[in-house]
Amino acid sequence: MFKNYFKTTLRNMKRYKGYSAINILGLAIGMAICIIILLFVQDELSYDTYHPYTNRIYRIHREWLGSDGSVWGQLCTLAPSFVPLLENEFPQLEHVVRMLSSGQTMVSINTNQFIEERFYFAEDDIFEVLDLPLLAGNPKTALKQPNQVVLSQSMAHKYFGQENALGKQLKVDDRLFQVTGIMRDVPRNSHLHIDFLASFISLKGRWTYYGTDQDFLYGSNNFTDNLCLTYARLAAGADLETLYAKLPDFMDRHLGTRKDNEGNIRRASDYNRLIFMKVPDIHLHSHTSNEYGPNSDIRYVVVFTLIAAFILIIACINFINLSTARSMKRAKEVGMRKVVGASRRELVYQFLGESLIIAFLALIISIVLVYFTMPLFKQFSDRELNFHLFGSFSHLLILLGIFLFSGLAAGLYPAFYLSAIRPTAILQQSRWTSGNLGSILRKILVVFQFAISIALIICVGIVYSQMRYMRNADLGFNTNNIVLLPADQVIYQKWQEVKQALQQHPRIISVSASKRAPTGRLLDSPGFRAQVKGKPVTSTFSMPHNRVDIDFFKTYGMEMIAGRDFSDKFSTDFSEAYIINETAVRRLGFDSPQEAIGAPMEALGLSSYKEGRKGKIIGVVRDFHYESLHNAIVPILTYVLPSSINTVALRLAPGSIEEIMSEVQEIWDRYHPGYPLTYSFLDQRIAALYQNETRMMRMFGVFSILAIFIGCLGLFGLASFMAEQRTKEIGIRKVFGASIQKIIFLLSRDFSKWVLLGNILAWPVSYLTMKGWLENFAYRIPIGIHVFIFSGLLTLIIALITVSYQSIKAAYTHPIDSLRYE
Repeated sequence: MFKNYFKTTLRNMKRYKGYSAINILGLAIGMAICIIILLFVQDELSYDTYHPYTNRIYRIHREWLGSDGSVWGQLCTLAPSFVPLLENEFPQLEHVVRMLSSGQTMVSINTNQFIEERFYFAEDDIFEVLDLPLLAGNPKTALKQPNQVVLSQSMAHKYFGQENALGKQLKVDDRLFQVTGIMRDVPRNSHLHIDFLASFISLKGRWTYYGTDQDFLYGSNNFTDNLCLTYARLAAGADLETLYAKLPDFMDRHLGTRKDNEGNIRRASDYNRLIFMKVPDIHLHSHTSNEYGPNSDIRYVVVFTLIAAFILIIACINFINLSTARSMKRAKEVGMRKVVGASRRELVYQFLGESLIIAFLALIISIVLVYFTMPLFKQFSDRELNFHLFGSFSHLLILLGIFLFSGLAAGLYPAFYLSAIRPTAILQQSRWTSGNLGSILRKILVVFQFAISIALIICVGIVYSQMRYMRNADLGFNTNNIVLLPADQVIYQKWQEVKQALQQHPRIISVSASKRAPTGRLLDSPGFRAQVKGKPVTSTFSMPHNRVDIDFFKTYGMEMIAGRDFSDKFSTDFSEAYIINETAVRRLGFDSPQEAIGAPMEALGLSSYKEGRKGKIIGVVRDFHYESLHNAIVPILTYVLPSSINTVALRLAPGSIEEIMSEVQEIWDRYHPGYPLTYSFLDQRIAALYQNETRMMRMFGVFSILAIFIGCLGLFGLASFMAEQRTKEIGIRKVFGASIQKIIFLLSRDFSKWVLLGNILAWPVSYLTMKGWLENFAYRIPIGIHVFIFSGLLTLIIALITVSYQSIKAAYTHPIDSLRYE
């Protein structure tokens, strides 16, 4: 019987080549897209799952709470003094280790110098927590002593070629480090990428804590500078909830209490807490203010999984619609099989078998499509995926799941529908037609297809509009022709000379420097005191500090709306002057920017000012966006402190950037010989803030277009069949004088109704979905009615264009040919 069913399937496919091609091609494209999306989803879910203690390793975050308990700040790092206390007081924690990013670090060998971005200092038991296997060296001693460093395989090859790097030396900034280990390159699917691991103890004694004798990193009082990535390994069988229950008391004992402006006593646990996040959850669930890499979002995983499911469902709907529409063609076959003894179960098996055979052929084509389109996917998604047909059990499971879902979902209803036909009704040609049930189902499924297509178009339109808004939004400063350069200790020690030399260049319009440049994160918020309308205000909210040089606001083209800018004509501007933004004016309680001018202000937490840096507000700058539009503008306190700068900003005149930067390199070499100059453009850094959204938008758009194409493919086949079914009707109408236009309208009318119903279903769903997505942005577009109207009209046009060929073909058929039909 199987052989007979197989032959029947091939004969049907050969007899109805067009419909078979539509079914197979639609399923193949749907399967291929589904495979690629699921490979992407699998890759997203695979981050940091390679660690040996996957379910027991955590990164510790710190959160700050408002008086109402809401979270107003979160960092993925801790202050250094927390770590030894956590280790000593919580036996549930087997290891707690600190890592410190060194930022842009100059690494030298012989006369070759390189700026490295992935340089970290780590405590010696880091290898007990994270999976960083050493290919050479002893993990127990590799980071035990000062001035030791472990290199990744790539860095060992970069600096030492084929030589054995173990025991060799590298110069890191101004100190020599001995290579004590070579570790395997960190996998791509990691939240943290490391090229160098230097011993944390190398930093002991390098800095003191705010004018005290306490060591900055090893002292017991630094709970303020949240700079250390902190990872913990939980003991086997330990309960995290028990640990959480003890943390408030821990925070209160070590951080004490403080008074708010109303004189109320607030315990430390009332306004901040520690959060333990599993390392495998970081990539999709962690969105703190200082992530060390561009994380993704679990919501994107859900969205793309749904898109994969919808695309496969659309392809299956095409199969179901054509199968039920062609049911009359198969009715006599079913009747004859039942007359000669076939049971309904056998007929169900036959039609399911046909569906599975078609699904299998589609799967073969889809695998070929996946292999050919994978490089294209890499281009528009910036993600390299690997597809191993026989080398990966999970990939085989994906293929098997897609094959079974497609074959069964597409064939299940037609199988039960066709097998239910009564032979007497068919053979008598009197009591059975294709029936209302099949017709109603086809309409429901087509409406569902339209609803999905319309919803996708609406979502793509809103995502595109939001991205365009972010690219073109007024950020409060001029982004054109601004080049940013890193400044290390040597540069800021000679800053005035370097600045003067740069200012003399005829094509450099303005020069300044700062601790934080726009697009950076505003993480420095050590506190403040102010007088507002005669009343003292002390750190009642977070106000990040930015330490700058004179001409900072001028270089970036920021507008002063009250008071004046910093000026070297006033010597007190270097020690007593403050500029705040409009948001700070409102949060402090001033009635207007002008009222803030002259108000006493004091920055706390500066190492060179034990009691605080006392001064007054000299100006108010118009609000501008330091960070991305995901974040609301926050109060900012800006003051001149050149000793803290780490980023130089140059505003250039239009012209050859390469020529100007080669001359800047010459100036750099004069004051910092051999230092390899790196630079970036401000507008490119702004674009990089939305890199993840841009990538997701591209993927979303491409998959949506393909989903619409698959829907149109099925619509084309259905329109063709419906025109064929109404051939005699069309002939009779033409004989009685119906015009070609009326015939085309007649055949297209039903599809227009389906588009309207699809809009009714799609609009509320897409509105609620995109409303939730836009809430990720502090600054966002309003959702206007125009995008819904446009999507509805676009879908209608696409549908009419799709069916117009068959409609026009049927309308132009000669009446004699139509009446001779059958």
